[in-house]
Amino acid sequence: MSLSSVAVIMSTYNGAEHVKEQIDSLLAQDAPNVSIYVRDDGSKDDTCKILREYQASGLINLEEGGNLGVVRSFLAVLDSVPAKYEFIALCDQDDVWHTDKLSRALEVLSTKDSSIPQLYCSEYNFCDAKMNFVERSHLNRSGVDFPKMLFENMVSGNTTVINHCLANLVLQAGADDVYCHDWWLALVATALGDLTYDDFASLEYRRTGANVSPTGSDALHLLVYRIKTFFGKGELENITLQLHKLEDCFGNQLSPEKRDLLERSLNGDKISKITIPCRLRQKMSEEIALRLLFLFGVL
Repeated sequence: MSLSSVAVIMSTYNGAEHVKEQIDSLLAQDAPNVSIYVRDDGSKDDTCKILREYQASGLINLEEGGNLGVVRSFLAVLDSVPAKYEFIALCDQDDVWHTDKLSRALEVLSTKDSSIPQLYCSEYNFCDAKMNFVERSHLNRSGVDFPKMLFENMVSGNTTVINHCLANLVLQAGADDVYCHDWWLALVATALGDLTYDDFASLEYRRTGANVSPTGSDALHLLVYRIKTFFGKGELENITLQLHKLEDCFGNQLSPEKRDLLERSLNGDKISKITIPCRLRQKMSEEIALRLLFLFGVL
């Protein structure tokens, strides 16, 4: 593996309270020669002041920009990474990485075919705002593949490491109609390459009031969140737009089986969608709920 093997990318926004602890955990990685690229997305607090101190010490590469939103900001910092890096790791601003997070991911990815898109992801430990352990995540319950990625994001971006091949494809496709950047990366990886899910808790995931994702909430709060989000904010349409983007950008590169499944999921009639002969969700209760959405023409 080359000395310039991995770059870590981070998008920050008003993260002054915890970003130092996160960056220190990156600098403590046991993988050699880790480079860190940070784009600040228009923070109003002291985030940039903290980041400039690391930059002045030569520890990170910093870009300060206007507010683009999380998807476009992450893709912007991804685009800033030099081509010399074999692998790129995504990072949130308020977690704490285990020291062997990157070395374990790189050990796995170094055995994979680098000529196709590769994505590595793992589990993590849920913690409260003060980093007290709450529980271990269990995102991968029944396997992750292309069909299950169409309507459910089972990849957590803060655990994700990708190869340069996948990064190039995603950057060429652009940011328009990308609903979630980690979901989009996983969709492209499972559509055209390979996704490796490691049953390993690689970091401490801090849950704060500012966290957007509902992951880790109890079942009732998660259900309420999904109802409000998907029906109240029209997010089902955003999921559909993301799938249309996959079809438009990469449809002609898909295998016949994957292309047929995507076409059926997007353009099939109700009966065709309801009778898709493979699992689309991890949990059976959510599988049934998804088929009902097909039945009622909501999705």
